[in-house]
Amino acid sequence: MKRENSAADADPQSVRISIDTKAVINIGPYSRGGLSRGLRPVAAADHDMMTKQKLVPGGILEMGSGKPFLFFTES
Repeated sequence: MKRENSAADADPQSVRISIDTKAVINIGPYSRGGLSRGLRPVAAADHDMMTKQKLVPGGILEMGSGKPFLFFTES
């Protein structure tokens, strides 16, 4: 695999990227069992209200420059 990456990095016509997605997140105040991430805690319900809307976070990293691109898709 290392040889393939080196060849791609050396080719000026090639861009090497890394793509990843994370766990689905419920939209609304019900996610993570009432817990929230952030500098200030956000009040959240302690029960999952079976919301139908969910977000799937993901990201693309351009390996050569280290530039990230974050995205969210609705499921």
